[in-house]
Amino acid sequence: MTLVHSFMAIETTIELDYRDEAEAIAVIEAIAPDNAPYAQAERIGNKVIVYARSSTAGQMLHTMEDLLACVKVAEDTFKVTR
Repeated sequence: MTLVHSFMAIETTIELDYRDEAEAIAVIEAIAPDNAPYAQAERIGNKVIVYARSSTAGQMLHTMEDLLACVKVAEDTFKVTR
């Protein structure tokens, strides 16, 4: 009998649109230290695109909750400083 291990990957992409590039830059700089190794982010103009991959739904949920909490803090801080 041969055991076959299958690996299921869960992938998520989140696209965040901002009014201007300054806010997108502020958000991506704020979340950059928290991304690795679970997520990667890039900025294209006024958009921040986050790519994440995980082996379980629970890990993905935890990663996204943490990441979006950091995004919210960065957005709120940017709005206060405007």
